Amino acid sequence: MFGRDPFSEIERLMAEMFMTTPMMGVSVSGRRPMISTGIEISGKGFMPIAIIEGDENIKVIAMLPGVNKEDIALNAIGDTLEIRAKRTPLMVTESERIIYSEIPEEEEVYRIIKLPVTVREDAASAKFENGLLVVNLPKTETSIRRGINIE
Repeated sequence: MFGRDPFSEIERLMAEMFMTTPMMGVSVSGRRPMISTGIEISGKGFMPIAIIEGDENIKVIAMLPGVNKEDIALNAIGDTLEIRAKRTPLMVTESERIIYSEIPEEEEVYRIIKLPVTVREDAASAKFENGLLVVNLPKTETSIRRGINIE
């Protein structure tokens, strides 16, 4: 067992299963599209996201620790949302050195999200508080789920 990491096979299988490790700041562009929902995500850096679909809107929640509101750019067009942010690097003086850190090192992070429906960009809203970005995107009239009466 000397010279062999007993967990390397487990780590390899986990990496294969998840395709990438966002916690480590690795690009998510290698991820497979979520075929059943029509969502495709690409990007770079540490930005965990959640996408919630309601009957009349799509909500995208992104964690952006260490980012100021002024350093976030949002763009939506059709069925695509782009989130870009710039993080301030850790302040370390010449007499200091980092010996351990779980804080992401990337200064710029972004996600380009292909949503399952077309949204109304003009009616979108966003709120950023305590490192959590919440974007509400109303669906277009043609995308809103409606019941169908049976005659």
